[in-house]
Amino acid sequence: MIIVPTALCQPGMRIGKAVMSEHGRVMLGHRVELTQFMIKKLVQMGLDFLYIEDRETEDIPIEDSIHEDTRALLRMALSKIYTKFSATSTLGGMTNAAEISRLLFEGISRVLDDMNKGRKDLVSITTLNMAPATTLEQHFCQNAINVCVYATKLGMLQGYSHKELIELGLGALLHDVGNIQIPSKLLLSSSKLSASEYIEIQRHTELGFNMLKQDIGIPLLSAICALQHHERIDGSGYPNHLKGAEIHEYARWIGMLDSYDAMTHPRAYRNSIAPHYALEILYANAGSLYDIKKVTQFRNKVAIFPVGQGVKLSTGEIGVVCRQNSFIPSRPVVRVLKNERGEKLKTHYEIDLSLALHVMIDNCSERAIYSRDK
Repeated sequence: MIIVPTALCQPGMRIGKAVMSEHGRVMLGHRVELTQFMIKKLVQMGLDFLYIEDRETEDIPIEDSIHEDTRALLRMALSKIYTKFSATSTLGGMTNAAEISRLLFEGISRVLDDMNKGRKDLVSITTLNMAPATTLEQHFCQNAINVCVYATKLGMLQGYSHKELIELGLGALLHDVGNIQIPSKLLLSSSKLSASEYIEIQRHTELGFNMLKQDIGIPLLSAICALQHHERIDGSGYPNHLKGAEIHEYARWIGMLDSYDAMTHPRAYRNSIAPHYALEILYANAGSLYDIKKVTQFRNKVAIFPVGQGVKLSTGEIGVVCRQNSFIPSRPVVRVLKNERGEKLKTHYEIDLSLALHVMIDNCSERAIYSRDK
């Protein structure tokens, strides 16, 4: 299986992994054969990439850290929260807090079950086959689930108890819930914010804490994650300029993971950056903004280049990540499909980046893999 830019797909190609809507519903099922109309429609929707069955990569499995039905359940819970607390919603009073709480706890329990089945595996998130976030609600859901998956897996590897994992998972899932009550024009602004506008956005931490503490039946420590996830260990964060151990450990995890997820996904005011550059930024700020032990754990246990990811190497060669190295996930095994001149190889070969230390991943490059051959 390979990740192909939707605009470069051809009629007759078969879907390697179901295409999901922003609400987690299946739009195109596994092995559906693409038509020109389907391709055009997906491009119009803004879905940039598809998982495609491919002879040269048919032996490469692409698996998410959580099941699709688990992701759908989390989205349902988050959507109900958005409906209840949105500043523009007229249905908030009709949304049952007890039902939301039940869905949240059931969702986190399923995340733990999914993670336990692959307890020794690296954590990897594969959401390229999902329609991109085009509204604040969609962005809220995607970011929440990503951070939740990262945090829960890392918490398990830290040896947290079941109770602690529930607290951490809920805190990660709901860390940005306060943004629901911030004016959308500020969150979607592509221009530099004024000092007063920035202060208004910072209010989302306290708003989120109060919403969770008062209206949703979740543990207090989970609500504290919403309050503290923008605190930084040198005291430069907000809202209370806490330092070091004054910030709860859960919030230190979530603050780092939220920063990484934000950097690797586009915002209204900037483009996304490649995963390895985002990791470099985390390390550059370890000891000042982030806990260096947590950054190191993230580097050692998160597959920032998931299997199926197209990459361009420092040698100019182009290929796809085919296997992970559990002891150094930032240097996976790459199956080379094109040479440094962009010519498709008759016979592919693999480079283990944990052994070929002189070779680096230059950037993510699905388009180069499936561009017209020279």
